[in-house]
Parts: sequence; C-alpha cells; structure tokens
Amino acid sequence: MTATPRILLAIADPLLRRSVADHLRQTAGWAVAEAADSAELLACAGEHDLAVVDEILDGPALCLRLREAGLNLPMLLLGAVSTARCCGIEAVVAKPLRLPVLASRIRDVLARPPGISIGRWRFDESRSVLDGDSGALVRLTAKETAILGRLHRAAGQVVARETLLGEVWGYGAEIDTHTLETHIYKLRRKLGSGVLVSENGGYRLADAP
Repeated sequence: MTATPRILLAIADPLLRRSVADHLRQTAGWAVAEAADSAELLACAGEHDLAVVDEILDGPALCLRLREAGLNLPMLLLGAVSTARCCGIEAVVAKPLRLPVLASRIRDVLARPPGISIGRWRFDESRSVLDGDSGALVRLTAKETAILGRLHRAAGQVVARETLLGEVWGYGAEIDTHTLETHIYKLRRKLGSGVLVSENGGYRLADAP
C-alpha cells in the first residue's frame, strides 16, 4: 500500500459522492477518486487500495466482478445492514450514511494485515475466510481459523497435535485428538488436497515459506 491510501468511491448520488470525497480528503488526508457508475469502478479499481461501493450500483454483483477480474482490494458496501457479505466484502456500512462512521471503518480495514497465500487461497485471518479465484469465498469456523493461523506461523514446520489442542482449545481442556482430527478433515476439504499435511505426529502447511 502507498504512503497515502488511495480510496475509490463508487456512489450513485453525485452530491453524496462529492460530500463523502471531501470529508475523507479533509479529515483523513486520503487520496480519493470518484466513480459515478460500474464502468468507471471496473476501469480504475486496480489503481486503488480500497473501494467503497454503493449497493444502488448493484454493489454485491460489482464486487463479484472485481474478484473475477483478479482484484483483491478491500471493499466496503454502502447499504442495508442485513446485506450479506459476498466475495470478500469487508463490511457493510449502513445508510443513512454517517461520515465519521465510514471513515472509522475505512481506517479499520486499512489497518488489517494483508491476506496470507495458502495453496490457491488468500487466507484472511481477521475475517475467518478463504478468498479464491473467480470470487470464491469459503468461510471458516473460529477453531479452523485458529488452527490455520497457527500452522501458518510455524512457517512450514510440523506443529504437534498436542500443541494444537493446547493452544487452540486451551491447556487443560478435556479435548481428545479425535476432535482435532475432525477439524483437520474439514479444513482439508476446504483447502483442497496437498496443502495441509500430516507428518511426525502433527501437521504442517506444505506451501508455507
């Protein structure tokens, strides 16, 4: 990411779009570009660090098209709080829009560490998801996220079953290895073959650096 974050606003209402752009420039000092429609968003999204997308522009479908184009920039959707996340949308910001709330959510997203490449996936530990090609999005449980995060931090080294049980479920918890193996089985189905390897009484990620 550049020193000055580049924010792209794809908002249908020109007055609202300009008001949001001016607020973000003046209060946060971000470089803000404006897109009036889906064509403008798709044309220049790759030049930015984050996009704010209005659901009036068919926001979820637009986000899917961006993912299908291979773009992994974070996206915030402006719309109803009940709108489901899709295709890597980081958050839904409710309307009527409150500018300080939007700015705060953008800061939070920009502060998140980038996703981790695991196999064909981009693992976003903060959101408990795997982002894949063509907009594929796989959700992980809290335990699956903790296991995958721990294995990644091992940098390709084997993590013993007892270590995973202790660190993920808590030392002293009455959990047997069958519980861990069940979670490993489900993780393997989500990751695909050859990524999560059993070895020497533990597990490791085959493609870890």
